[in-house]
Amino acid sequence: MKHKPVKLHKLGHAVAVLAGGLLAGAAAHAMDLNPDGDWQVRWDNTLKYSGGYRLKNPDSGLVSPAASKRNNDDGDRNIQKGLMSNRMDWLTEFDVQKDGFGFRMSAAAWYDTVYNRSNDNNSASTANITSGAYNQFTNGTQTAAGKNIELLDLFAFGKVDIGDTRLSLRAGQFSQIWGTSLFFGNNGIAKGMAPIDIYKLNIPGTTAKETTLPVPQISGTWQLTDSTSVEAYVQAKFKPTRLPPAGSYFSSADFLGPGREVFDLGTMKLNYAGEIKGSHSPNFGVALNTHSDLLDTDFGFYALRYQDTSPQVFTQVPNKRYWIAYPQNIRVLGSSFGTQVGDANVSGEMSVRFGQPLAAKQGSLSIAAGQTNTNLGSSAAYPTGKTLHANLSTVNVLGPSALWGGASLTGELAANHVMSIDRNESIIDTTRNKTSVGARVIFTPTYYQVLPGLDLSPSINLGWSFKGNSMIDTAFPFAGSPNKGGDLVLGISGVYLSKWTANLSYVRYLGKIDTQAMLDRDYIRFSLQTSF
Repeated sequence: MKHKPVKLHKLGHAVAVLAGGLLAGAAAHAMDLNPDGDWQVRWDNTLKYSGGYRLKNPDSGLVSPAASKRNNDDGDRNIQKGLMSNRMDWLTEFDVQKDGFGFRMSAAAWYDTVYNRSNDNNSASTANITSGAYNQFTNGTQTAAGKNIELLDLFAFGKVDIGDTRLSLRAGQFSQIWGTSLFFGNNGIAKGMAPIDIYKLNIPGTTAKETTLPVPQISGTWQLTDSTSVEAYVQAKFKPTRLPPAGSYFSSADFLGPGREVFDLGTMKLNYAGEIKGSHSPNFGVALNTHSDLLDTDFGFYALRYQDTSPQVFTQVPNKRYWIAYPQNIRVLGSSFGTQVGDANVSGEMSVRFGQPLAAKQGSLSIAAGQTNTNLGSSAAYPTGKTLHANLSTVNVLGPSALWGGASLTGELAANHVMSIDRNESIIDTTRNKTSVGARVIFTPTYYQVLPGLDLSPSINLGWSFKGNSMIDTAFPFAGSPNKGGDLVLGISGVYLSKWTANLSYVRYLGKIDTQAMLDRDYIRFSLQTSF
């Protein structure tokens, strides 16, 4: 039997086509360290500058009255009209392989001058900080948003033939996600497989794969036939989702995210006491992938168990402390499909979560005086239930016409629903919706050789929450879970000589002031990157 992977469903192929224009430049200029040897040794580096400018000052309706906004105003007050990002990023990737065996290592470093100086906060009484003055970023925020070096991938891989089948293995630190979601991975099967960098996700249009964070794990794919494979993974260590750093531009909760220090109750301020992750219980999952020639459709079937990467807040008023806890033992059953309808590549997935944590009333979760822990399993104090999740996406890659040299139209609709509340219903936050629905659509025409060596791609990107304020995920479909709100991004990208990539975007937040926390944070963003 010839060994070849299960067919990628056509949506995956289309996404690869869309990404090809940018990735080709990087590949073309990668450094091959062993061009004549048996071992393939590559060292790739990407340098990127990005800057952003806030277009207006905070709206008084979003930062006052202080009594109701004291835990949600630092991100708005800290960076007022003017420069909101001035950042350099370096991504380095090192790959070695021979005959299907090898290893990969990657790391990232960044420095942003905006987070390495004093900020614009003018409200000392509501600033959630203890490590410095009210107009300083917390120490943790300076590190997370301002300057850091981070190891990303570090893993080995290989493959062996077993009879007429092939087994591929990876071991180390890496990220992987299953399912078909493009923009709403947190609502899909992928949620249980990898923590998300929501700081990146706040840049509208960022894909799910770009936001996943690597974790230590072992995974394998067993290719049984040309059309069927089985996959499995076990994660050795838990990592939480990376929320926007407290007080950073995209932050809407001053007591959450890296750099969190204070939860202000009005009558007193609680100091951050740490994370509660519970006893180690490995996250794991299995998947069956198959292709139906009769239907010309790819199908996937999934079962996962995981610890929630999104936090619950527990308070201890007598000792003026609070903790961030991560619920355990969430189970998922799901399925996906990918096919072609006319010229459109269409994919979808549906999953049910059991033991899904739900939003609790603020202040309803507490830890008794003298204690420093809480149950995160079947006897947990927070509300849990059974929830339904569905994503439907499409990619259309359009050929040349009188209006463009090429174009793409990408869209995704995502929804979730609380099917039942199984534990602690008395403390559920009833102001939140049991059903939430959101969507994103991006249209990008491309014009080749506008000038010698220069291709330009303007884009229109619209994200909309038909019904937000989610009881399941306070960041679904977008940050802050806006109700009847979203964002509009008008941008233009250019690729020069397949080596330099530049982007200029205008980001406008949409909605009403009482349901869209980002309404006054419109900005212009510019980036320039090159690879070598």
